[in-house]
Amino acid sequence: MNLLSAEAGRVRGEVEITKDYLNAIGGTHGGWLSTLVDVGGSLAIASHGLKTTGVSTDLSVSFLAPSGEGSNIVFDAQVLKLGRTLAYTRVDIFNNDKMIATGSHTKFIAREQERAAKDAKE
Repeated sequence: MNLLSAEAGRVRGEVEITKDYLNAIGGTHGGWLSTLVDVGGSLAIASHGLKTTGVSTDLSVSFLAPSGEGSNIVFDAQVLKLGRTLAYTRVDIFNNDKMIATGSHTKFIAREQERAAKDAKE
């Protein structure tokens, strides 16, 4: 994975699909794309300066189009809301500028927010 850009609340990156990421019929494995939603959403949360990114409470992925070996996948992960206890993210995944998957990832972050506030006081 290569990070293309990062700013508070948004991270973009890319991954080249190798045979290790394929399912039995040669397409990019849905579990791998789901992992990208998990990791991408967590990186977007971390871009707000939290040392840890909490625990997942919900993860949903919609698969829109296939991709396969040799594809250069680009993901765009953004924080939709960073609340007191929950963080809501959206991750869009593209192959050659065509959206192939989109996902949402919600994480419980209350303890991480408390740690960040405590660290800021010290």
